[in-house]
Formats: sequence, C-alpha cells, structure tokens
Amino acid sequence: MKISTKKVHYFNPGHETAVWLGMTHYTPPAPVCKMMSDLALLPLWYGEEGDYVLADETTEASRFLSSLPFELSPPAMPVSPEKIAFLPADNIEAAPWGLSPQSVHLFMSLRKDHAALTVPPYNDIHRRLTGRLTAAECLSEIQYLLPDMPPLVRPRFCSNTDEIRQFIATCPPPYLLKMPYSCSGQGLHWIRNREPDATSLRWITGAMKKQGQVSIEQALDKVHDFAMEFESDGNGQLTYKGLSVFHTLPKGPFGSSLLGHPDMLEKQLLSCVSPQQLHDVRNAVTTVLTEMLAPVYRGYLGVDMLIYRRNGSFSIHPMIELNLRYTMGLVALQVSSRLIHPSVQGRLIVACDSSPGAALADHLHMEKRHPLQVVNQKIHAGYFSLCPVTTETQYRAYILIL
Repeated sequence: MKISTKKVHYFNPGHETAVWLGMTHYTPPAPVCKMMSDLALLPLWYGEEGDYVLADETTEASRFLSSLPFELSPPAMPVSPEKIAFLPADNIEAAPWGLSPQSVHLFMSLRKDHAALTVPPYNDIHRRLTGRLTAAECLSEIQYLLPDMPPLVRPRFCSNTDEIRQFIATCPPPYLLKMPYSCSGQGLHWIRNREPDATSLRWITGAMKKQGQVSIEQALDKVHDFAMEFESDGNGQLTYKGLSVFHTLPKGPFGSSLLGHPDMLEKQLLSCVSPQQLHDVRNAVTTVLTEMLAPVYRGYLGVDMLIYRRNGSFSIHPMIELNLRYTMGLVALQVSSRLIHPSVQGRLIVACDSSPGAALADHLHMEKRHPLQVVNQKIHAGYFSLCPVTTETQYRAYILIL
C-alpha cells in the first residue's frame, strides 16, 4: 500500500524578491517579516490531514490551538525547527508558500536533522517563470485562443523613462507600473495623467535601479477582482482547483476573499458575464498554462483576473498576474470547504493594525460583537481568527460571517 506524503508548510510571503535577488540568506523588509511571524500558522488551515506547519514554538500558539472548538480543529499541526528530527522517517516534503533560494536553503538546513525530508528543486527556469514577463507572454497566447475577446494592450517592459513615455503616448490614462519581481499588490505605482510627476519619476528611477526594468500597462475600469486557482504536477498535468473572488485595497494589496459554496462565488461574476465567457477563459488559460508551465513547474498557482467595463459592456481580462505559489484564493477555497456552512457566505480578511495593542483590542471587540455560531460542525455566523492574536500582533487573518 502506498503511503501518502506529508508536507511541512512554511509561510513566506513576498518570496518574489528573494527569487529576483537569488539570495539564500535573504531577509525580507520589516513589515514582511512581521507578517510572516504573525501569520505563521495560516497553513494550518490549507494543509492536508497529517501535514505540519513550520513555526517557532510559542506559548501563544499552544494557547491558540487549545482554545479552538473541537469541531473546528485544523487538519495540520505546528512543528518547530527543533522538532523536525522527531517527524516520521519517510514521505515528508517541504512545502513553502513560495519557492525561492531562501526557502530552499532553509529546508536544506533542516535536512541535517531529518535526512528523509524532500526539498523541491529550484533553478533558473523557476526564476524566469516567477517574473511578471511570464504573465505577459501567457496573455498573448490566451488572446490568440480567444479571438472574440476585446483587444487588450499587453504590458510593456521598459528600461528607461523614454520607453515609458512612448507607451503613454499610445493609450489614455491611467497607467499602472509594476516591478517585474514583486508579490501581488506590492511593487506597484499609479500614474493618473499623461505626464509622470516628480513622485512617479522617483519611483521609476528607484524601481529600475533595483530590478533593471518596470512594466507599464493601461489601467481598466475594474468591476470585480477574481482568480482561477490551479495545481501543476511538473509533468505536464494541470488541475483546476476552483474560483476565488477577492477584494483589493486602494493601493493594490490583498484585502479579503469571499468564502462560500463555489456556486455562490460564481454567481458574483455571472451578474456581469455569461457562464460561457467564464468557461472559454478557463479553457484558454488551462491550455496555455498546460503548455508553458505544467511540464516544468510543480506546485500551486493562481491566475489573477478581473471583470472590467468598456463602452457600456463587461469583459474579462484573463491574465492580470500569474502567481507561482500558494495564494489567498487557495486558502479561501480550503477554508470554505472545511469550515464554512454551505448555506452562508462570508469573507476571509487579512488586516494590519500598526498601533501597539490595536489588533488585540479589535480582536476582542469582534469576538464579543460577532460571537461564533457553529452548525453541523461548520461556521454558520460570527468571527473566527485563523491565527493567534496578542499584544504584539499587527497582521491578522480571520473569518467574518454576518
């Protein structure tokens, strides 16, 4: 009988910068480090039964797990780096949120205590695919397969401000600039007019100094953000995992994902587009990713899309971003399936409170104002935190069903 492989998950958001730099000892900026620390236990909720989550052993983590209702216990369990040696001897695989030289180096260092720990390979192909240029290349192929789709201007990758001005001359504002290697919602800058102001020019200069290029694209009249989530086996097989509908904050970072039955999520989009449009986009994206990624990339990935308004009608942009990693959309899919009552709809929210103690105060307020209600071992209403919240917490991930 085949023994299933168990994973050791590791939450490392913002790994794209480590990919760009190629550094095994990369240290993220302070806000990202804080997010990694505060949300280290998030993989408890998207891991499979018997998986592990790499996290420092703390009193808060133990207290958090013991406080959870029995029927809402996570399928995975935390393990500290010091306890890796005590995991079962076989079929243990490293599963970082995003594969990078830093995460590979971390898990390779843990192999001294657990020689059977399998670490995914990382190479230049993975580095190239992680950059935003891959999404632009995929977009061109997808458009070829969808000839009836309204034309979209492919993002242009520029190495100097003259090239940016040339793009601006070809289409009306506003414009969105992106660093080639940055995580979803980060490394972005808006230009609202046809002439970049001093602030924009400073951002462009700094971004080009860091990464050599920036991409520029015409911003669209967005109506809905959504994504299609996939898993690739690295041998040419791509599996569709589901749809996620999400909300971004004004400057671009992730804010929340809808939680609920897949039919409820799709209904959010069908008020603007037809089932056939969604079906055609999914087929085209699957075909292109199967050809371009599935033979060489193993792991989860999410394709950010949007519904936008043009000339009084709605259309789909099928490839805003390509995220070669676990995504909040995948987390939302797992949370919806495992924790949410099928008759209700809620949100998975990621929030940040920089003031000392503000996160804990709001956590306690939400617990009191929206008491948790569990029906048939599923959350039917209320507030539920997915990670511990203490006086030191700034970043939170939680469920809210009103």
